[in-house]
Amino acid sequence: MENLTRNLCEVVGRAPSVADFCRRVGINRQQFNKYLAGTHLPSHRTMLKIAQVCGLEAGDFLLEPAGFAERLRAKSEGAPSPLIAPESHFQQLEKFARSSLNSLKPFLGTYFRYHHSSIFPGRVIRAVTVLYQADNVARYVTVEFMPASEDDSQDSCRFSYKGACYLMGNRVFLCDYEHRQLNEMTSTILMPQFRTPIRYMFGLLSGIAANSFGQPFSTRVAFERKSDDSVIRKAMVRQATMLLPGDPQIPGNVRRYLGPSESAVLMGGE
Repeated sequence: MENLTRNLCEVVGRAPSVADFCRRVGINRQQFNKYLAGTHLPSHRTMLKIAQVCGLEAGDFLLEPAGFAERLRAKSEGAPSPLIAPESHFQQLEKFARSSLNSLKPFLGTYFRYHHSSIFPGRVIRAVTVLYQADNVARYVTVEFMPASEDDSQDSCRFSYKGACYLMGNRVFLCDYEHRQLNEMTSTILMPQFRTPIRYMFGLLSGIAANSFGQPFSTRVAFERKSDDSVIRKAMVRQATMLLPGDPQIPGNVRRYLGPSESAVLMGGE
């Protein structure tokens, strides 16, 4: 009983929290606290579940604490421990996203996203991005249209990106994936305005060029707030298009920020 109690305390101490550990094992926290206090013994089935989460055998928990610590060390050297390696990392990202929500609420709404095209030199892509709240996280969807080729204005390709928003260091971080083809992730860092009304956000966008070479690229990006609406509207999505840099539809301060097309996009592998 004493060995089991001390060894359970050891593995729980390596988890983000007792609540997190109980959630992953699938056990009631109040009942688990009794195991930690040494007032109750877990059933064999419960021990198997705990051992599986820790990447150990159920019998390992009956070892002397020194032997158990050595077992944990040997296990971690052989392979990353499922107790603290990948899941705690993703849970930390989830924690960042959830803790960012209140600060990001003023930024929820619909935007035009402008940036120079990575595959059509001399063109500016105007995409539509909607920031919205779901599951206590600020999420977003970006939709963009572009012609299948530079001389084909009729046939167009549609790309749709879904992701989550974070606020760290007074910067907005956006990370998404292309959810139709599942062949790309993009990331954006924005310098937000902390004043109302919020009209623009400027920053950098990086991703993969949608051409046969698939080079990584980075370019300046500007977000123009169009409304407080956090619902994806077809009328807005239809305005996603490709424009010439001097098109009057592009706000003047956006044109100035994006700069000349000749040096606007940094391509990898060139």
